[in-house]
Amino acid sequence: MTAKKKGKGHPFLRRVMLVLNILAAIALLLAYAASYISPARYWIFSFFGLAYPFLLALNLFFVLLWLLFWKRFIWISIIVISLGINHILSIVQYRKPSTQAIASGGIKIISYNVHSLYEIHQPHEKGKARGRMLSKVTDFLVQQNPDILCIQEFFLRSEDSLKVLQKFTGGLHTNYSFIKNYVEIKDKRKIFAIATFSRFPIVAVGHLRISKRNIFAVYTDLAIGKDTVRVFNIHLESIRFGKNDYSFYAQLTDQAKEPDDNFDLGEGSFIIFSKLRKAFEIRAKQVDILKENIKNSHFPVIICGDFNDTPASYTYQQMTSGFHDSFCNAGTGFLGSTYAGSFPSFRIDYILYDDAFSAYNYSRNSVNLSDHYPIQVFLKKR
Repeated sequence: MTAKKKGKGHPFLRRVMLVLNILAAIALLLAYAASYISPARYWIFSFFGLAYPFLLALNLFFVLLWLLFWKRFIWISIIVISLGINHILSIVQYRKPSTQAIASGGIKIISYNVHSLYEIHQPHEKGKARGRMLSKVTDFLVQQNPDILCIQEFFLRSEDSLKVLQKFTGGLHTNYSFIKNYVEIKDKRKIFAIATFSRFPIVAVGHLRISKRNIFAVYTDLAIGKDTVRVFNIHLESIRFGKNDYSFYAQLTDQAKEPDDNFDLGEGSFIIFSKLRKAFEIRAKQVDILKENIKNSHFPVIICGDFNDTPASYTYQQMTSGFHDSFCNAGTGFLGSTYAGSFPSFRIDYILYDDAFSAYNYSRNSVNLSDHYPIQVFLKKR
């Protein structure tokens, strides 16, 4: 009775909260729409998709609010949240810690964006820092012992990159590799590439790009036993934030060490907004090209890499159409975040597989060697 009287005693507040709840519910519906509408056509939906975790939390707040005060309105957010149950399952999974042993024939796959092997905390020692980082990354990967390793932003620059590369692959016992620079590089000592390393023989390779833009995907056909499997290693368009963008975000969130007298909220927001929009649109085109190439594959397909997009996105919806998400089928955790940089953390790195495989023992390694966390899973041919 007390709750009812309290509700009736504040009609204006109740109306305001009801309007806000309706707006939050509509925003959540728009976030769902982002998964199905290409940003190349209507980019505005992508921003709602990017905000999905926050919009979900906001609607859960309203469920709690109405539960405590005006229960008659509780169904607004409950119904809208229920419509997106698949979105929830793409960011929240709970399983007991896996005790499943490595199955006979199981293939261990790791995907890792190594951020150019660059230790950002020591910008005055770029060469030495990269050397140390390569050593740390190599040690970590040797310990993990993958059968297939997909790396994005693989960077080497030395007098003899070939020897360094041989040392890297020798430590991993991956005798086969396909390394493709994002762009053509005249300096043969320099490698900046998408790289796939394998213990299985490579029988064919290829790469994908849009016109004259950077290569965004490579594929390798691997001879695994009597079967051939096509592995796509992809790195979709990044937002390309620069030093000023990170500085603006630090000022905006009060993380900056020193205040900036030239801080301009309008200009900074517009620049970030524009970069996000451009990246959304380019990724949509890249995904369309990828889907066409995947469809033409005569072999079972595994997709690894940095999508630079969240589960509530057109990219994710298109890429998982006909494929299984390792995190959803064999992982556990809330959000499953793989980005470890300065901006809010999201799950943007994925390992997908088709019906020819089953997955187990998915994990994310919380190692601080990049602005991404490495992810890994065991796949077994059905």
